[in-house]
Amino acid sequence: MRQFFPYKLYSQQLYCRQCRRAVLHDICAMEEFSTYGGLEKGIPLLCVCTHCATFHVAFSQEFAFCRKDDVHSEYAKIYGHNRIFPGDWIYFDGAIRPCVVKSFFQSQDKDIVVYKRNGLTDEKYEGPKIAIDHEESPDGYKLLPAQSVYTLLGDHVYHVLRKQFGIAVGVVKDETKDKLVALMDDGMMIFISYPRYAENPPNDEVAFVVRKRLEHLSNGLSEEVTVEAGQGIVYLKGFVNSLATKKAVGECVNDMSGIRGCVNMVRVRKNSKMSDSDLERCVWDVLDDATIPIFKYKVKVKSGNAQVTFYYEDEVYPTELRSQIENIPGIISLNLSGTAILKKNLGQKELCHKIMDRIASIHFLKDIFVRVTYVGNRYLVEGRVKNIAQREFALLVVAGLTKSVSVGNRLRIFKP
Repeated sequence: MRQFFPYKLYSQQLYCRQCRRAVLHDICAMEEFSTYGGLEKGIPLLCVCTHCATFHVAFSQEFAFCRKDDVHSEYAKIYGHNRIFPGDWIYFDGAIRPCVVKSFFQSQDKDIVVYKRNGLTDEKYEGPKIAIDHEESPDGYKLLPAQSVYTLLGDHVYHVLRKQFGIAVGVVKDETKDKLVALMDDGMMIFISYPRYAENPPNDEVAFVVRKRLEHLSNGLSEEVTVEAGQGIVYLKGFVNSLATKKAVGECVNDMSGIRGCVNMVRVRKNSKMSDSDLERCVWDVLDDATIPIFKYKVKVKSGNAQVTFYYEDEVYPTELRSQIENIPGIISLNLSGTAILKKNLGQKELCHKIMDRIASIHFLKDIFVRVTYVGNRYLVEGRVKNIAQREFALLVVAGLTKSVSVGNRLRIFKP
């Protein structure tokens, strides 16, 4: 499993079932990501214990760095432990449930909170003024056990019955029950059972439903992709012919309700009839398209792994480019990187299109592709030609129509 998750993102304290305690874990991903600002949902992450190397899988939406996008992101501030602002959820010790702060005032010796609850008349709380030197969780806490289902890994928590603070460190299956694990400030580890509606469905049932779903995706596809399930997670293995098919299989499973997520370990089968040069040529064929708004593009394919870089006008990102390359059979992986150029640094679009149309109409330049872009105060000419004569003639046409000697040459000589 570890080889499928080569990129370490960061480290976090989580519960290890082998060590039976909270231990620092390396959080690893299948691709390179930055956790700055959070991750999109559905990204599988391998959590590896740094003490015993035991690992388990969790998903990006189950970690606290994703909480801002969560529908159930009500983090209650605890009176006396957080700085309070209007609009915050606030919890008073001993209250039945949290409430919403309408206004907050401070006198010389008092804190005054006006709060509202379920459309009832506003109420007021007055207490001694509390100076806050350090806020361990300025965003607030998840209240346990009531909010156990919506608690994320790394969340700061407050157990209202024990009157203790802590942090969520894991989700485990204890016998037949799924439980949230929290490490309290006094060192005690508590396990809180999820209600039945929040428990993961049986593994056999999940695997059966997924196999049936894949059978409808493509004829015979389910025979090449094996399905395993554990704790609500679907693991896919096997071989397909393209990255596009691999992506479609993963999306098909991720769209299903009732599962935690999908770990897509399906591999793209190597195309024995296509060398790296052949695959590279297929990628060039995709890029050499006047309808795709890119320029200064490069391609490198090694052992079926494609690396593509290009430039594009800001706000005109070629969204279809990735899917077109992923449909090429034999491309095992794709590293696609685009750099945006400000619109003001580009220009002469009408003239560039006129030049391209003129080149396309010349019989001597038949069956080639030339793209002309005005960038950085010069004309950039790129694409493919069959020989040196065609290349020199195309450059002369560009120079003649632009009346410029500042012409950049990136034409490739391509022999069919």
